[in-house]
Amino acid sequence: MPRHRTSRFRVLHPGFGTSRWQRLQQQSGIVLLVLAGLLTAGVLYFAPRYYLMDQIGNAQQAYMEAHWVDFEAVERHWKSLPILHSIQRGDEEDVSRFLADQPLVVALLDRFEGRHLWVREGDHLVPARDPAQTQQYLGWMTHAEMAQRFEWNPPQEQDPDFGRVATVVLLSDRWLVIKRWRPGSPDVERELGIALAPRRALRMGLLRESDATRKDLKPQPWGAQPNLQADPQRLIVLPLGSITKTNAFGEGWSLGGVAFDDDQAAFRRTLKSQRRLVSGVALSVGLAMLLGLWLRHRTRRKAELDADRMASMTHSLKTPLAILKFRCDSLRLGRLSPERADEELLKIGEEVDHLTTIIETGLRVIRGGGASGPHGLATPAWIRDVVEDLRPGFEVENRPLEIQLAEASGRAPLPSLRSALLTLVENALTHGRGRVTLESWRTRRRLCLRVTDEGDGLEPHQLKALGKPFQRLRSKGKEGFMREGQGLGLSLLVQVAEQEGWGLSFTSAPGEGLSALLEVPVA
Repeated sequence: MPRHRTSRFRVLHPGFGTSRWQRLQQQSGIVLLVLAGLLTAGVLYFAPRYYLMDQIGNAQQAYMEAHWVDFEAVERHWKSLPILHSIQRGDEEDVSRFLADQPLVVALLDRFEGRHLWVREGDHLVPARDPAQTQQYLGWMTHAEMAQRFEWNPPQEQDPDFGRVATVVLLSDRWLVIKRWRPGSPDVERELGIALAPRRALRMGLLRESDATRKDLKPQPWGAQPNLQADPQRLIVLPLGSITKTNAFGEGWSLGGVAFDDDQAAFRRTLKSQRRLVSGVALSVGLAMLLGLWLRHRTRRKAELDADRMASMTHSLKTPLAILKFRCDSLRLGRLSPERADEELLKIGEEVDHLTTIIETGLRVIRGGGASGPHGLATPAWIRDVVEDLRPGFEVENRPLEIQLAEASGRAPLPSLRSALLTLVENALTHGRGRVTLESWRTRRRLCLRVTDEGDGLEPHQLKALGKPFQRLRSKGKEGFMREGQGLGLSLLVQVAEQEGWGLSFTSAPGEGLSALLEVPVA
């Protein structure tokens, strides 16, 4: 026979059925809530990263503003030409001073005295001997003269080293000078040492614009400290620094500068501490939002539970009031003898006390969520007296009530157990047929109370729905004393069983009636 145990899981308490539009609104609200949650989670997850990126951008901007004079000094030295007199042998003293001050000069041309091309060899100049190199340098100088600009950079089609070496042709009244910046060369190191003297506050280097997004760049030995020049990989990766686009070195070149390793380490420590702080704030905000949603859910669930408890408590008052009405009618119509009338008046007083206890207990549970009441001893005599209160209802319905109790007693909150027994027996009287039997026995540490009837029984899916409020699953008819019900009695019983730790199960099959088993601690 199918069996349904209600006290093993948390029973939800749905309200009345919802319309399609209401269900659509609920589903849309859930979807919007999920989307809002995902969006909030994404914002909280990426906020620390964007904050750090913003901090790095601000630091780089501040670094550029603080070291703008150093960038200008390097660019100015790259485009400057000290005074140089005529060249006779190429090793004159002023020529040596000129070459020492200009490490990147590779060739000179005297525009007035025979237009001789001089090529650098170490610390002196020699006449050009390589025809291919001579032709290349003279071609650049010719184009520079034709352009009539103080500085001229060879285009890609005229420079075989385009993109690897930065070249500039400087034009003065007398001299045409070619300078070449070859990254990683000792000449560049001397150039930076002269340009950044006397303070040397940063390290610098050239970077191709196309290299700024490359992921395969590797650090070069010449780009590490104590060298003043930095390789492209370090210019990109090191956080404390700045890169500025300039046309002084030719098309596609940018001039970059980065701080020394000690300053980089200090800046990284600052970023790390800020990241921990911002991540902690984001995590705190996220946890606070989750806590708020959880508290809101708890509040709504408590409000729903309180409303359901109030409805269930109201329903639990129906049976005692009906019994009171029946007894009052019996007294009013004079159906009882004087001795029996006095006895009924005493029982009416007891029922009033019982109703007061139910109300006080229900209000205490609703307000504070505490226990249902003090524990007492549920003896067989007490159980029999509780069920005998419903005897008049069985007499009116002409239904037999059989009570078979063992000698064992239980220990439970007596008001709650009384309501539970009355609910089970009244349910059997109202919805069942034939004989209603209450029996008890002891199993280990439990006192088992079973109420059975001889009604039509339930289908398996109907059996699983028992205990849900506002659901009447059996054939529609009389309930209590000719009153329509709303299915709240079993709902209250399920709540009480869950709260008190009782076992509650229902067994039924079509044509075999319904059996309800209540398990309470044995005394």
